[in-house]
Amino acid sequence: MHWRALDLDGEVLLFDRDTGTNMLVSNAKTAHLRRSAPRMLQVALTNACDKSCEFCYRPLEARSRWSFDDIVELARFCEEWGVLELAFGGGEPTLFPRFGELLQTIWRETALCPSFTTHGKRLDAALLRQIRGSYGQLQVSVYDEDDTGAIIDVLVAERARFGLNYLVTPARARTLEADVAMFVARGVRDILFLSYKGRDPALHLSTRECAMFDESLSKLHRLLGQRVALKVDVCWAKRLVHTPQLLDADDCGANVDFLSLTSDKRVLACSFTDAGTPFDNVSEIRGIWQAMQAHREAAPSPGCARLPRFGLPVSHAFTVLQGTP
Repeated sequence: MHWRALDLDGEVLLFDRDTGTNMLVSNAKTAHLRRSAPRMLQVALTNACDKSCEFCYRPLEARSRWSFDDIVELARFCEEWGVLELAFGGGEPTLFPRFGELLQTIWRETALCPSFTTHGKRLDAALLRQIRGSYGQLQVSVYDEDDTGAIIDVLVAERARFGLNYLVTPARARTLEADVAMFVARGVRDILFLSYKGRDPALHLSTRECAMFDESLSKLHRLLGQRVALKVDVCWAKRLVHTPQLLDADDCGANVDFLSLTSDKRVLACSFTDAGTPFDNVSEIRGIWQAMQAHREAAPSPGCARLPRFGLPVSHAFTVLQGTP
C-alpha cells in the first residue's frame, strides 16, 4: 500500500487510494499533532445538469466557472496542502468537458484520490474503460424514473468501483428491503443511504418511518454481513439507534473534515449551506478554511444535524429525547 498521512488533533489518518483503506492512529506519539487540512474537498465541477429533480438543492442560477486547467491547479494545490481526496459533483460532473481526461490527469500527476457522484446515464463502456484505475469510487444516485438496473449492469460488466446513493424518503422506507435485495442480486456491494435535507415536508421521514428505516437497515446488516457495505451519511447523526455504525462522532465534520466548493467558486461549509466565501485563486481556500475553524456552521435546510431537533417539527424530531441536540 501507498499511504498518505493527514494530521488530525492528537491523531493521524493514513489513507491508501488504491484500496480506499483508512487507518486512524492515536497514541502517545500522535498526541501533539493538530489538524492541518480537511480530508476532502467536494467540488461542483459544473452547474449544468440534464435532469430536473424537484428536490435538487443546488442554486440553478449559479455560473459554471471551473475550467480543466483550474481543476488541475486545484488538485496540485490540495496535494501540497495535505488534502487526501477530491469528490466531484455538480450539476452532473460527466457533462464537464474532458471529464475522463481530468480524472486521469489528477490520478497520474498528483497523489490525490478523485471520486465522483453521477446519475449514471452517461456512463458507458468507453468512458468506464478510459477512467479505469484513475478514480477512487464513483457513486450512482438512484432515481425512480431511471433504469438503475441497466446502469448497474454496465458498471458490473466493466468491473467499475462503484456504489449507490439511495435517498431515503417515506415511500422508499417501505420498499427499502426489496430495493436492496434487487441491487445486491445485480452485483451492488456498496450502498450509501442519504437523509433528506430540504423544505418539502413530504420527503422527511416521520418518527415512525425513521424507526422503520432503522429496523430495516439493521436487519439488512445482519443478513448481508460483510458481503455488502451499508453506509449512512453523516446527517443522520444519532437518529438511528439500532443500525450498527463504525463512527460515533458528535459532529458531522462540515467545514472541518470537508469543504464544499461551488461551481461559481465559493467555499461552503457543506453543499447545503448558503452564501459562502468567494475566491478567485485556489491558494485562498486554505485561509478561508482556517478562518472557519472557530465555529460550526449549520445549513438552513431542515434535516441538518447541527440544527436543534434537525430543524424539524417535534413530530419529526426522531430521537431528540435520547440526547440528540
